[in-house]
Amino acid sequence: MGKLAYFLVRKAVARFVTFFVILTLTFVIPRLLPGGAFAYLVANPSVPPDMRNVLIHEFGLDKPVWEQYAIFLRQFFTTGNLGISFSRLEPVSQVIMEALPWTVSLVTVSLLVSAAIGMLSGMYAAYKRGGRFDTASMSAFMFVRSMPGFWLGMVLLIVFGFYLGWAPLYGAYTYGATYTSPWARVADILYHMWLPMLTLIVLTIPGYHILMRNSVVNILGEDYIVVATAKGLSDRQLLLRHAFRPASLPVVTSLAIDVGFSISGVMLIENVFSIPGVGRLAYQAVYQQDYPLLLGIVVYTSALTLFLVTVVEVMYSFIDPRVRLE
Repeated sequence: MGKLAYFLVRKAVARFVTFFVILTLTFVIPRLLPGGAFAYLVANPSVPPDMRNVLIHEFGLDKPVWEQYAIFLRQFFTTGNLGISFSRLEPVSQVIMEALPWTVSLVTVSLLVSAAIGMLSGMYAAYKRGGRFDTASMSAFMFVRSMPGFWLGMVLLIVFGFYLGWAPLYGAYTYGATYTSPWARVADILYHMWLPMLTLIVLTIPGYHILMRNSVVNILGEDYIVVATAKGLSDRQLLLRHAFRPASLPVVTSLAIDVGFSISGVMLIENVFSIPGVGRLAYQAVYQQDYPLLLGIVVYTSALTLFLVTVVEVMYSFIDPRVRLE
């Protein structure tokens, strides 16, 4: 077995154990809450009695907890069944998959843009460390970093949506609209999504800037950088050829983790702009005590985060030749 295959097998086993622990915790913790996880279902008068009995039997609520846990694991690993949403009375997987594309597009585009801007500005600030740009950018980004996301979203929405009219006030698309072509639909979505994306970009640039700036400062003090400087290499060659790749490792790691966590972590932004994504879905699940739906969101986001972290660990050996798969 080659190094890469052995590394992937070892990481897959470790990630599966972690994922199994997450599954167990998400199953157990809601059942430890006062009244139980399914009090909303059992005591909810809006759920028809026949449907209530069917769901109670489906979830095995008439069985001991250990047997419910065994049924849950068997259904999940054999059919991928995460149960039925209490509030929507639809399969949890179906509900999540309808909301997931909106959040993935919002998070992926925003984080990639903010990471690119933050890495470039952070690298330049490290090169000019102690100068005006470094001081001013650090002060500005620390100020932005202290802003609550929902507050910044509401301010931008009031300015660009209400006063200037450059963006709609809610939604990810025009409800009831008919499109003459796919490009018209894309244009409508971009018109609705650019302001939420801008909000997320502004909120996440400071983290990447500070991380890249500190990483480059540490790299510039390495012996091989001193040797490269003594050889007469230009500042551009030092930064782009010798400092950028090793300094980007912590940023790439942070980006992968941020994508996974942001899938469910953009809850406030999606609620401010009324984006029908996973974050808004998680808020509704908590508000409506829809534990199967909330559990499904945790499972999906956890699996995505673990997958992305594993991909980044494999990429390390290609980004930095000093890193080897062991």
